[in-house]
Amino acid sequence: MVRPGFRRTIRNSPLVARVVLFPTLAAASLVLACATVPAGYGAVVTSAVSGVQQEPLREGVSFVGLGAHVDVLDLRAQEEDEDLKGLAADGAPVRADASVVTWHIIPAELVAFDREVGPNPYARIIRPVVQAAVRQVVARYSAVGIMDTRNIPAIEKAVTELGARQIRPMHVQLDMVVMRGLVVASGPLNEEIIDTARLEQRALTMPHEIEIERARAEERRELGRADSAANVTIAPTLAPAQIADAEAKAWTSLLSSPWSSVAVTTEASPLLEVTP
Repeated sequence: MVRPGFRRTIRNSPLVARVVLFPTLAAASLVLACATVPAGYGAVVTSAVSGVQQEPLREGVSFVGLGAHVDVLDLRAQEEDEDLKGLAADGAPVRADASVVTWHIIPAELVAFDREVGPNPYARIIRPVVQAAVRQVVARYSAVGIMDTRNIPAIEKAVTELGARQIRPMHVQLDMVVMRGLVVASGPLNEEIIDTARLEQRALTMPHEIEIERARAEERRELGRADSAANVTIAPTLAPAQIADAEAKAWTSLLSSPWSSVAVTTEASPLLEVTP
């Protein structure tokens, strides 16, 4: 059974409710009118009264007012894994799988970035620009040049610089493009590249081989000069009888060889035929 005095207490309680409820509502409103920005982030505030605030919010808790819209954006360096493709100067397909693209929003241009670019900037502007830069730079090299690992740093630098110039007006800084596994995708062309590399290696060794042949030729010329000098020295000492005797010995050696056959004819003009 409800006592009459209890009903009078309920009827007389609005003042007590107001005393308890108003501080609670005030505290809740204060919380809703504040924005918290984590470390490494920035925020752009848009209110119904003043529109977009030109000064972005920095790290910490800031009062923005009730009904304000806050876009919290990551200002830290961000990385994306990307499969980059292009064509070499000679038409060879080039692939750089699992390459790394590093970029960040320029903090001083955060408000302009939020208004002009918006969410998901990598898929919308960064990736297409980087892909186009890769195609332009790779097209400057032949397939053989691309397979030469000494050219990879220059290719990465050129891609980064070209992409950074094109992305910079979008309030984004392209920090680096690291191209991993830069390969020529065509199998038959790889064989041609290997053959070309072998020819180039052969061309590089040709000067050394030429020098070796020149040294050998000079050695043979020295031997010839020595024989010529010996003949000049011996020739005055040779008498006709000595020459005839040497000729006879040579014929005797030839006729007595087991590898020679001798046929003597009895015709008017005798002919001695020796067949080795």
